[in-house]
Amino acid sequence: MMKSAASYLERERCPLYTAIKVIEGRWKPMIFQRLGRGGLGFGQLRRSMPGVTVKVLRQQLRQLEAEGLLKRLPSPKAGLRVRYELTPHGQTLGPVFEALWSWGAVHLARIKDAGRAEGLHRNEEPNRPTG
Repeated sequence: MMKSAASYLERERCPLYTAIKVIEGRWKPMIFQRLGRGGLGFGQLRRSMPGVTVKVLRQQLRQLEAEGLLKRLPSPKAGLRVRYELTPHGQTLGPVFEALWSWGAVHLARIKDAGRAEGLHRNEEPNRPTG
């Protein structure tokens, strides 16, 4: 077996890689955040995420549905054709996203502090000889 084939096989069996693969995507964390508050129609989701295209949102919703993390239901509300909701399995990702959120907040603060410290060093005037 080639080394790269073994690497792919290892990745496919890795629980962490599998989890990242399921939630990766520019809009998936935001989809989870919004659906964590309750079911929404497609248009409601799209309007709540400025910048997402219809094509990409539809694609990411289908991926999440295929993974069993959300379900597409007929909407009881007039005017809405379907509503998306997290499945019980999808809801188990809530604590994962909360942990990632907390870690990200700490990391952003470190980056900001490091940038501030670097900026202070860059803006300092070198010691000039007097006289």
